[in-house]
Amino acid sequence: MPENAKPAPAYLLGTDEKQKWMGDYFFAPRGLGFLEPGIVGLDDAKMSAYNVAKSSYQIHPEVFNMDYLSKAVGLGRDEIIQRMHRLYDEHLIVYVMNPAVSVYGWGLYYWLVKLREGTAPETKAKLAEWFQDKDDICTGYECKGDFDFFNGNHMRVIDNLLADVIEPWKNNPEVEYVHLCPIRRCLRESHINMFDFSGEGYREVVWGKDELAKLAKHQDKMDMLDLKILQALNAKRPMEEVFDFKVLSEISGLDPKEMLSGIKELVETKRIIVPLFHLNFMKLGLTNHVFVIRLFQNVPCCRKAQITDELSRIAEFNTIMEFSDSFYDIIAWAYNEVNDIKALKEKIYSYSEIEDVKEADMNRMFRRWVCRLDDQNGFWEECMFTDDFLQDRTEKNGVRCCHARKEGE
Repeated sequence: MPENAKPAPAYLLGTDEKQKWMGDYFFAPRGLGFLEPGIVGLDDAKMSAYNVAKSSYQIHPEVFNMDYLSKAVGLGRDEIIQRMHRLYDEHLIVYVMNPAVSVYGWGLYYWLVKLREGTAPETKAKLAEWFQDKDDICTGYECKGDFDFFNGNHMRVIDNLLADVIEPWKNNPEVEYVHLCPIRRCLRESHINMFDFSGEGYREVVWGKDELAKLAKHQDKMDMLDLKILQALNAKRPMEEVFDFKVLSEISGLDPKEMLSGIKELVETKRIIVPLFHLNFMKLGLTNHVFVIRLFQNVPCCRKAQITDELSRIAEFNTIMEFSDSFYDIIAWAYNEVNDIKALKEKIYSYSEIEDVKEADMNRMFRRWVCRLDDQNGFWEECMFTDDFLQDRTEKNGVRCCHARKEGE
């Protein structure tokens, strides 16, 4: 390289340079959604192992590594397959994938809805059905308590969220407020530590002490062996031990070595997706108790992150997320029926930095990362991914694509 030559910009370097491009700046550019170098599309060949498994596990549970599962659970291959068929057919589990949306170019915007006191149950039910059927809402919950709904959208353009998802009902007389809760960090979801979890716990499966045993006694749809299968399916291990790549290859005709290489890169190296089995808590008669935490405004972001990290060490919280640019800062939830909610509340209130906490119980889940969960309507696992295709690109005076043709062309 010539003496005065500058090195290539970080964004032109290899994909292992993900996020290192920020080192070119004194204050690293940040946002809720920023498309990183090295990110692949969800239909990229590197996603093949997940995509083939997602589209076939309902019929062929053996796409998962039965040798590993048999050893971990202590059951034979055939019984595990039989149990997985039943767990899926009874809509107790569903296979999904969490993408690290903030580096895929999306902002992840959750939002609280509070209805006015005295709102008729049928009015709330009507709004709930609208949320259930709105394909742009990727994850959503109905609640009882200090607020009535907690829904989420991954969006590149916040105007589309405001105009198409929230505006149609925001000014209804029964709506007291809508508060946005943009996600800064996702630490744990569905009992699994996500990409934003601090320390060495990424992809670890977390349950509270005796929580699985209590859950087995609480209901009659999943026994302890079923729960151990769920545990083993989600257990942190090398990706070559997650799938049976021979079976994936037989189903798809794709090269097993290429499928393994691709999924290892995305899950283990880049940490941009986490495949997992989600437990349908509604079917088990569980409700989540939700704590929405507001810190004093003079608490710096570093301390907010520390508090979130400290709460994430509490195993009873099956979900922990940190908000940004919101009235609220942290959300955490745990099952009412198998946990000591009073003790968890006392732990939260032990922090002097906490100004206020809103609480509610989640009794219904609409979708799980675009997978519909309303099996009563025949839509189990039905997926709709809309992103920002809400915008009418044909509108005469609207924002135009760079390749949009001018009038007369």
